[in-house]
Amino acid sequence: MQAVDDQDSKKRRMRLIRILVVVAAVVFIIIPAVALTGLWITERQKRAGQPPRVTVPNIVGQDYRRGESILEEKGLKMRVLATRWDQNQPVGVIIDQNPAAGESVEVGHSVGVSVGGKPGQQFGQPER
Repeated sequence: MQAVDDQDSKKRRMRLIRILVVVAAVVFIIIPAVALTGLWITERQKRAGQPPRVTVPNIVGQDYRRGESILEEKGLKMRVLATRWDQNQPVGVIIDQNPAAGESVEVGHSVGVSVGGKPGQQFGQPER
């Protein structure tokens, strides 16, 4: 009789161990995997809805027209913010840019530049 009780006790223990292993697998593996998959899908959808981004190239020191073409190649626009006279800087050379080189911006974004030139000189405007 005792041998039968020992066998029943071993069977119950084994069943309990199996149940605990299954519960642990569900709690520590399956549920987190499902949650992370859902988070991954949500993040991909969010990124797919955003416009593409590009890294701003360095155009400081470039001629105005060359800087403009470099930006256009990246899908960016140029906007002259200021014309600054500096006798140490050649006319028509980009002195400063904003945003800075290396920053990430949306395609189509305008990069503001300061160009070396004589007072009142216009860049980016059609000649009259």
